[in-house]
Amino acid sequence: MFLNKYFSKLVIAFLLIACIWYGKNLDSWGRNRIIDNDVVSYYAYLPATLLFHDLSFSFMKELPADFEGKIWLQTAPTGKPILRMTMGLAILWSPFFILAHLFAKVMGISALGYSWPYSLSIFVAAIFYLFVGLVFLRKILLRYFSDFVTGTTLLLIVLATNLMNYVILEPGMSHVFSFTLIILFLYYTLKWVEKPAISSTLILGALAGLIVLIRPTNGLMLVFPALYAISSVAELKQRTIGRWKLILLAGVAAFFMVLPQMIYWKSQTGHFIFNSYMDSGGFYFANPHLIDGLLGFRKGWLIYTPVMLFALVGLLFLKRYAKDFLLSISAFLPLFLFVIFSWWCWWYGGSYGSRAMIDTYGILAIPMAAFLSVILQSSWWKKGIIALLLLFFVYLNQFQMGQYRTSLLHWDSMTKTAYKAILFKKNWPAGYDKMIQVPDYEKALKGENEY
Repeated sequence: MFLNKYFSKLVIAFLLIACIWYGKNLDSWGRNRIIDNDVVSYYAYLPATLLFHDLSFSFMKELPADFEGKIWLQTAPTGKPILRMTMGLAILWSPFFILAHLFAKVMGISALGYSWPYSLSIFVAAIFYLFVGLVFLRKILLRYFSDFVTGTTLLLIVLATNLMNYVILEPGMSHVFSFTLIILFLYYTLKWVEKPAISSTLILGALAGLIVLIRPTNGLMLVFPALYAISSVAELKQRTIGRWKLILLAGVAAFFMVLPQMIYWKSQTGHFIFNSYMDSGGFYFANPHLIDGLLGFRKGWLIYTPVMLFALVGLLFLKRYAKDFLLSISAFLPLFLFVIFSWWCWWYGGSYGSRAMIDTYGILAIPMAAFLSVILQSSWWKKGIIALLLLFFVYLNQFQMGQYRTSLLHWDSMTKTAYKAILFKKNWPAGYDKMIQVPDYEKALKGENEY
């Protein structure tokens, strides 16, 4: 009885403790490995705005010779410096940055924005937003599933997927934050559909703006307020026409969320809307890499996160357990897969597994819970087989995260041969460098195959 009532809450507590403990042992902030790669550009808005009050980055000329940070700038067509990434993550990190700055000042640690307290603040932010995401995902799942199924689903979403890697090892990447924002968007979609109000409308709009600001492809989330609990075209028409004022209000809220970015772009480029990636590739919708993205050994989502096979099977049972989500998820998932695997760099650079899919795990938790609910009603031997498979997927994910940390599981060059050679191994096989295949980024930029 106790577990039936509190199991999912205990799971959230356990997952947070596990991630904190794991992250502490890895100590990425102490080794100055968090504000690196893409994170350098996500993060630079914070010290530039809050410490130096200078988004033109002219302050870089005054930095001391022993400055420990990295600031990477591009040159806009106007000749002015510009950051490649948008400021969405910086907005989410800002309270944690301020606390880190106060701590650094009090403790006499370098307070230029790049010493270890600032890196630690990003890890703390990742833990906080993971907590928020799990709490609200639990609220959504409990509408349709038992507490035990809900708790088990939460366990799998963290322990058996690459989400955990982007909390404990690479918390500065956008994925755990997008994961949580999308869950919040789902939660307030349910509220808005059931009882439309100005408050839920403004929250939905603000969330939509922030979601798009961080990763524009996640704007496909807008299918949920359009299609959730819709069973006919007439209902869709009625919702759209009957709530047009609220929809417009949500659009205004979204606009104000992205307005600071637009002002920044205008000041540096002369344009309110600007592709800050500039000449760094685009989408090739006539040449999507769906098979590679799902099943390829370079970064195949279902190769490196096989537990999500159960979520896909669970789509077949949505009508039975969560029919309100059937149309919206069925429309969203194929469209999302098509778009993200049409990106020129469909493997998304150096990463563990298909990191772009992490953002959708709050959505996929729903069909996964449906699958688990079906299994719980099946015969004992089916339950046993699935339980063993789930335990294996957790073990495999944890083991492969360890391989990824040492680069044994290569960040962008895996092949079937290399995968077989390192399977369940911690040591480098002979001839490993001949097994991997480095992608040809120049070819991919042109929309050609990367090998």
